[in-house]
Amino acid sequence: MGSDELCLASRFRRFVATLIDAILVPSLTLVLVMVTGVVEDAEDFSDSWWVLWVFLLAVTSYLSLNGYSLWRRGQTLGKLVTGIAVVAAVDSGDSRYTRTPAPLWRLVCIRALFFPLLFVVVIPWLAPLPIIDQLFIFGKRRRCLHDLVSGTVVVRLSK
Repeated sequence: MGSDELCLASRFRRFVATLIDAILVPSLTLVLVMVTGVVEDAEDFSDSWWVLWVFLLAVTSYLSLNGYSLWRRGQTLGKLVTGIAVVAAVDSGDSRYTRTPAPLWRLVCIRALFFPLLFVVVIPWLAPLPIIDQLFIFGKRRRCLHDLVSGTVVVRLSK
């Protein structure tokens, strides 16, 4: 294997990275919700604007925690901890990939849109979406639906 070639990240590493991100991003969002007072009183729930505000705070949390490292290294904090990264799906042969960076707009505007799907299981008609997305990881190339849509693959950076 050449020095520029990387192997696919294991499903376990991807799961741990997602778990870390799924704890950090909502935690920061909760702090921001409390600091901004978006939903302090029962009357705040009387209209549906609070949902938009919480969503915007969640996006702010995601970008605050992961924006720079996604742009520079193709990694969320969870991926940084587990030693994996998102790269463009350019196969160099034999299921090895090069460290070709994925464009930031694909990481944020396409790939990141799937992250909130992990939390929509409370809405019955949307509940299958995160399951379908994640089931794709059991394919040969270990690419979730969001990887396929955004033209990315997750690789292990070191042995």
